Amino acid sequence: MFKKVKTKKVYMKIVEQVQDLIKDGKLKPGDKLPPEHILAEKFGTSRPSVREALSALEILGIIESRGGKGNFIRDNLSSSPLYEQKFRELEEEESPFELLEARKAVETEIAGLAAEKATSEDIREIEKALDRMENTLDDTPRVMEFDRKFHIAIAKAAHNSILFQMMNYLADGLKESLWVNIKEKSWALPGHPQKYLEEHTKLLEAIKKGDKKAARRTMYSHLADVEEDLLEE
Repeated sequence: MFKKVKTKKVYMKIVEQVQDLIKDGKLKPGDKLPPEHILAEKFGTSRPSVREALSALEILGIIESRGGKGNFIRDNLSSSPLYEQKFRELEEEESPFELLEARKAVETEIAGLAAEKATSEDIREIEKALDRMENTLDDTPRVMEFDRKFHIAIAKAAHNSILFQMMNYLADGLKESLWVNIKEKSWALPGHPQKYLEEHTKLLEAIKKGDKKAARRTMYSHLADVEEDLLEE
């Protein structure tokens, strides 16, 4: 009789508003959506929430992103069973920007502990992931997977079982469709793969030197850069 109470994520509330506008005929196939900062004002929310909503709308097939031209309404596919399944899955996913907030808090400390505790075997595992990243820079899905393994290897090197479990939970979020959709676009921008590789290299060097402060600082700076890049238009 009773149903579990769920707190609907902000980006899904925006998705539902766009759905309603399409149903009411206020948005039609081919219509261009306003820029993100305008949408943020109209919805009374943040740009990260708007970026997440646009990603969800794209995954659902409601909009399409046309390079630097903007986002356009496609045909409304909300009646298909596949759509309903995707919608339910997106409701259960983690917010990419909340995920990054958590990563900045958790991985910053993990990096410091890794610099303090990493063994030679730990270092080899981190290096292996970094080498694989370097060899797959032109293959976005693969480089993203090795990026994930790089961060997991650092968490393992921290030798703290609780933080390692937390990192594995966060890393699972990096496989969800919302994160992948947003991050793939960032990886594909000119210069970004090389920049991330350099940041990872600096992080590895700080860990190898046992420099806890540099490792924490480099990890936080890297994740802050990622956050900024995800909002790049």
